[in-house]
Amino acid sequence: MLRFYVLAFFVLLSLNGVASPRYSDPDGCLSCHAYQGLDYIDAEGVLRSATIDRSHYASSLHGSVPCKDCHRNTVDYPHKVENTEVDCSESCHIEEPSEGVKYSHDVIHDEMDKSVHAGGWYKGLTGGNRLEEIATEQDPSCRRCHSNTLYIAETQLANFKEAFDHAETECGNCHQGKAWMGQFGGHILRRLIGRRWNNQENNQMCIDCHGDVDKMRDVEQEDPDTLAKHPPSDRFIHSAASYAKTLHGRLIADGSEYGASCIDCHAPAGWKHEIRSYLDPLSASHIEQLPETCGQSNCHTYSKKAINSGFTETDMHDLSLLGLTAFTNPFVDDDLQQSPWFWSSWPLLLIGVVFMIGSLIWWLFFRTTKKILPVVGGDRFERVMIGRKPKAARKKAAVKKTLKPPVATEVKTQLAENGTDEKGA
Repeated sequence: MLRFYVLAFFVLLSLNGVASPRYSDPDGCLSCHAYQGLDYIDAEGVLRSATIDRSHYASSLHGSVPCKDCHRNTVDYPHKVENTEVDCSESCHIEEPSEGVKYSHDVIHDEMDKSVHAGGWYKGLTGGNRLEEIATEQDPSCRRCHSNTLYIAETQLANFKEAFDHAETECGNCHQGKAWMGQFGGHILRRLIGRRWNNQENNQMCIDCHGDVDKMRDVEQEDPDTLAKHPPSDRFIHSAASYAKTLHGRLIADGSEYGASCIDCHAPAGWKHEIRSYLDPLSASHIEQLPETCGQSNCHTYSKKAINSGFTETDMHDLSLLGLTAFTNPFVDDDLQQSPWFWSSWPLLLIGVVFMIGSLIWWLFFRTTKKILPVVGGDRFERVMIGRKPKAARKKAAVKKTLKPPVATEVKTQLAENGTDEKGA
């Protein structure tokens, strides 16, 4: 029995020693594509490179995946563009080691189909249609968010080294050989550090699109009930800027772990691809779902209680945070136009306009006096409230008093000439 175990041990050890390394190229694609200077000009006149850096590819997210797992129709050389297309929803040849089944993006694709980004490309992707995608598509494709960058982001290297500096010692006690460490350990251990991106990088992925105000103005949104297309609201257009003003946005910008990223609120469950409209009852940001969303573990757990429901109504994209207010034209408000008060106000408005025009004409052409106070009740105010004669009456009395002495003198002169006195004697 002991001999059997020893023999089995050496057999397993030999199999592990000859296992295909993670950085294999079973399809032989790098025989050509690893050469430097494989540049060409495409049909659009754009200079492109067909060179693949072997080390960068090996350390990328798909470093364990053979080229033809994605480029399945690439058989002949030279390649035709239509034969290099990639469908991101297809399964891979890589088997998940703990379950022994082929890995597939079908679950992620199903989530994406339910999201507001469902129109983004996931098939037909080639190296030559990136410009077409950017110019014509408003929804992001798989590669718009998931570029095949280095598998461990530079910002995560310190965390990875600190958490798994024991990988080659503790894990290596049982799992011997570079093949295992490269193909399985290199994949699994990196996954164990959590998300590939921190919250700042998560947000930046969203801001790359939603922070472009001009681009957001060109977005066509769809009404969930009528499916009619309509322009986006100002709240949508400035969503990235308004979020940055909130406490969550500021905490993440400062590198704090207590802020909530865009994904934390809009897609807190699943594979993080099911970002629905906030008007969708199943959306994590729908008003009825906010208590559960805000009450996630390590977040505002008290928001799940009905007494605290007002807390969840805080608008994370309030335009007032930017000094902007959404302008609503009252003349195109359907609810307002159906109000009887709205229509009964029109005659009053017309009368007011006529009165103003008439007053202006009178003031310019028919006014005979420069006084304005008598017109608006000035005489009555002086007589009743102040207790004195109006200004016009006072002026008339003053004129009469001024004229009286000269008249009396003239009468006496005439009487003296006639030889009579004032009494007629």
